[in-house]
Amino acid sequence: MMIKSLTFISVVAAAMSLNACKWSSEQGPVRMNAIHKAQQKGRFSTDEFRIIDITKNNITRYNKPQVIRGNVLPKVDLRKTYSDAIRPYDQLTLQIVDTAGQGGLAGKNDFGPFEVPQTGKIAIPYVGEFNVMGKEITDVQKEIQKAYSTVFNSARVSVGRTSRLPLRANVIGIARAPGQQIIDREGVNLADLVAKSGGTTQEPFTCEYILHRNKRTHKLNNREITTANILAQDGDVLEIRKSTERSVTLLGAVRRPGSYPFPNYDSHLDDYIGQGSGFREDSADISGVFIFRRVSSGATDIYRFNLRDPSGVICASRFSVHGNDIVYVTEAPLTRWNRTIRNILPFGQVSNYARFSN
Repeated sequence: MMIKSLTFISVVAAAMSLNACKWSSEQGPVRMNAIHKAQQKGRFSTDEFRIIDITKNNITRYNKPQVIRGNVLPKVDLRKTYSDAIRPYDQLTLQIVDTAGQGGLAGKNDFGPFEVPQTGKIAIPYVGEFNVMGKEITDVQKEIQKAYSTVFNSARVSVGRTSRLPLRANVIGIARAPGQQIIDREGVNLADLVAKSGGTTQEPFTCEYILHRNKRTHKLNNREITTANILAQDGDVLEIRKSTERSVTLLGAVRRPGSYPFPNYDSHLDDYIGQGSGFREDSADISGVFIFRRVSSGATDIYRFNLRDPSGVICASRFSVHGNDIVYVTEAPLTRWNRTIRNILPFGQVSNYARFSN
């Protein structure tokens, strides 16, 4: 029986050793000096990542706001934007009043409606053909009035517009009321299209906007949508979706791990701890809160914050997070030990051991 007991203890010890190694690799670094020593011994490649303790003395050096690249703004074809100028398929009317009663224009004469063709040329009775494309109605009226005045001095001309084809754009994606929108006045821009669609279903600064125009695609951010005054065109398709560059992933000993959008334009580490409903009080080791960030060189910077230290809490409230950062909260050593024991000695195994030892 003693041999059986010793054999069981040996198996448990070996299993604990294996699980401890596995758990250590799963949990990642808890103590910075251990990782630094491992780097010095060559166990980790220092070219792939570097580990930086953030303190009040160096936070200014490493706390850099995220650089959002400016996009090449889409070109605007003014012929496809709203204007009061005459465009193809407008329906125009012409009224001529001649109180002098000269010739065939005695009294009031109504002509039309005339549909403006693609050429922009319409035929006016008695005076011939006029090119009205792209002109304001008042200017066209003056031209026709001048032409009539050479023939009928007392004639008075009035030009009106009865209808026109509306300019349309489509808004799709995470708008509150996606669908077709009418460009019904001058100066309607992409921000107006978003407003016409009821806004977005999540905070605007967490969205990205994909504009499909003239067989080309443009990716825009919320700042460009709201400040660049990009005019809407007939046929535009504006797709609104969740930004891949405005969210952060929370892992480790937080209550709700997952991906979270930026809570505001300038988000900091402590904003995200709140987004994840805070630490798990029963298991978190807040002396080891990490931000993993890919840098332009392709390597990863790992920033560590000790939130047991008041100065570390202040640093967390000032340190800007970037899109696609990973925030990781380590678990306390006791939690790892308890989990290891539970993995090795479930209740059924303990019961079996007690039965075999009798």
